[in-house]
Amino acid sequence: MITIKLNNQPFDLPNDYMTLEELISHKGINPGGTAVAVNNRIIKHENWPVTKFNDGDSVVIISAAFGG
Repeated sequence: MITIKLNNQPFDLPNDYMTLEELISHKGINPGGTAVAVNNRIIKHENWPVTKFNDGDSVVIISAAFGG
């Protein structure tokens, strides 16, 4: 089992081969207006389907809030 740090909280991936795109979907996050960094490196949206995780990776997901 792979455990990452997701927004500074431990998170066990449901499977060891989960991609960043699958993680976003699994967490129910709207990909529009969302930025992701893995180990302090911004991951372009086009690379989400091929970005996989290693045990202990630090993942930060930031979603823009709309409205007022």
